[in-house]
Amino acid sequence: MSRSTNDGATPLQIALEVTGHGHHPAVAGISAAGHWLGLTGGVESPGRQPDTVARVRAADLPSAARLVAGIRSELAATGIDPAGVAVLVDLEVMIALDASSARRAVQRLDDLVAPPPPATPRYVGTPAGLAGLIADIHAAGVADGVVLLPLVNREVLGHIAFRTLPVVESAGVQLLPARVAEIRLRALGGDADSPAAQRSRPA
Repeated sequence: MSRSTNDGATPLQIALEVTGHGHHPAVAGISAAGHWLGLTGGVESPGRQPDTVARVRAADLPSAARLVAGIRSELAATGIDPAGVAVLVDLEVMIALDASSARRAVQRLDDLVAPPPPATPRYVGTPAGLAGLIADIHAAGVADGVVLLPLVNREVLGHIAFRTLPVVESAGVQLLPARVAEIRLRALGGDADSPAAQRSRPA
């Protein structure tokens, strides 16, 4: 995984949105709005999306890149420095220790509930592969980062917390330790809303 600088543009930003049992229709059910977990300094606001973040949903990454470019042009046209607004692309995620296991897991979900046409890019593969894709999205200027949408929380959160994020951090991305700890707590089945977990969150 190469270090992501994007020629001095907005540093790589990563957030994660947890909802219900996951974002796949087979497990999502009817639930409240997702819980926003910003993992980097520019998107750290707990429980809500900061005003300095714009999210993009598109069927694929080329479409997302066009939308992001349009947002940046509109910001510049209104006198707002685009570098001051992190534009993130939503990315559905299913990861496992090997890519074939991840593909089988998605197929089992799709067999339960036929998925709608894709509304956002989806990554199915390994934790290290996800880290590489996140870096590539930033380095290529597609977006300033991603909002990760785990298809199934139980299977995916642990891989993100314990395998993907260490690779991202080793490439020079500064993560918020309290946020990483919160994801790990959720992955291990802990109560992220307990008093102890709340004390670990930044004010």
